[in-house]
This record gives sequence, C-alpha cells and structure tokens, in this order.
Amino acid sequence: MRVLPLLAAFGLPLLAAFGLAACAMVDGTPPAVALPPEPIPVATAPELLARRLPAEAASFRRGATTPVRQPSPGVEVAYATNGRTAAGFVQVLRPPGEDALPDGIESAAAQAEYQRSIAEAVRGAGQHRRLRVIAEVNHPENNPLFHCAEMEGTYGRQAVQSMTCVGGAGGQLLRIRVSMPQHEPALADPRAFLRDITAALRAP
Repeated sequence: MRVLPLLAAFGLPLLAAFGLAACAMVDGTPPAVALPPEPIPVATAPELLARRLPAEAASFRRGATTPVRQPSPGVEVAYATNGRTAAGFVQVLRPPGEDALPDGIESAAAQAEYQRSIAEAVRGAGQHRRLRVIAEVNHPENNPLFHCAEMEGTYGRQAVQSMTCVGGAGGQLLRIRVSMPQHEPALADPRAFLRDITAALRAP
C-alpha cells in the first residue's frame, strides 16, 4: 500500500534524472574537458622573451628595460601605475645550466629562486624595511605558471604590501614583484597584473 506514495515522491525525480542522462548519451556530445595550455615557445635569450611582455598589464604601464646581473644575467622590465602609486617589475633571467626551463613551478631552478627571493624580501634591506608572508598562491590555480607569496610589512614608517612570484616560461626563469603602500581599497590589483602578464606570455 506504501509503494505508490513512494513512487510519487521519488519516482518522478529519478525518471527525470535518467531522462537527462539518456539525452546526454543520445546527443553524443562528450563533456567539456579543460586541456592544459600549449607550451610557451622557447626564447633563446631573456631579451627575446621580454619582448612578449605587454605594454599594459591591468593598471600598470610598461617602462624601461634594463640589463641585470643578479640573481642571474637577464633583463628587468619596469611597470608602474599612474603617479607610481604602485610599481613592479618582471625580470627575465637566464636559467642556471644550459637547458631551457620547463614552463611552470616544478623545476629545481624555479623552486630555488622562489625560496631565495622570499628570504631576501623577508630579510629586507635593513632593520626598517621588512616584509612577512601572509599567503602563498599558485597562478593560475590550474596549470600554474608562477608560485607567489603575498606579503605585508613596512618600509620605514610606511606600511606596504607586496607580491613576489617565480616561475619558468619560454625556457627562461621569471621573477615578478609588485609593491605599493597599504591602502583600503588597494591602490592596484597585483593578481590582475599577473593575469595579464601570464596571458601575454601564453598568447599564440
């Protein structure tokens, strides 16, 4: 006697679910699968990869490109917002050894440089310039190109926030930093800056 009420309560939803599944199978369309991005074309020199960086990234505009010797030979591309309320750079560095680095954060060179960069930032340039890590994130979350540390601290009496990221791209080692005074709301969006840098590097 209780079968019909149970069918009335559960039968229609179950039939509807089976019907949807049958429609999907009849349609023959496979579910969407996110494919990993194509490898970034290898650049034979840091200067060549630096040319792919965008003229604008989020609210930051590209500035001068200068050679660097430390932490490895390469070039540094400066970025800043209007009025330089926030500033940053993208360093494209020749990786140690002769082999091109794989894209992403898994290589020993990328991991070692990340640890070195964070230690350098936390140690600071003096007792009045210190940062501490408040979060670590991969960017993008799926198939990350960079491992990043979000930091806050002080430069003298000025409270600041900063983000440092390291990863491999196009065979080279990349190091990215964005810094700005602490403000509510934030003066710029470091993650949006990194998103646009990543998109430019991965563009066909």
